[in-house]
Amino acid sequence: MAAFVRTIPEGDDRARLTCPDCGYVAYENPKIVVGSVVAIDGRILLCRRAIEPRRGFWTLPAGYMEMAETVEEGPGARPGRKPRRASPSRGCWRSIPLPGSARCR
Repeated sequence: MAAFVRTIPEGDDRARLTCPDCGYVAYENPKIVVGSVVAIDGRILLCRRAIEPRRGFWTLPAGYMEMAETVEEGPGARPGRKPRRASPSRGCWRSIPLPGSARCR
């Protein structure tokens, strides 16, 4: 059994603990997802997934938060991931629990 090594997986932007034998990625994040509905010129922005699961499928801009990251610093605000003409509205935050999701107690 191989020891995990810290490397940047294909399609990712930061080092993760990864199994060199099978490619399994051990994500270290709080399992909180942040997403956005971005409306530009009357259209909704969609993104094509670059990594598994569901690589190549269309989705809203979203992703898991990293340790010590705030909602404002979340996946949509990371460098290189902002839509070019988008101007985020910082006052319109809403928390939406998903059915069947784990909730903090």
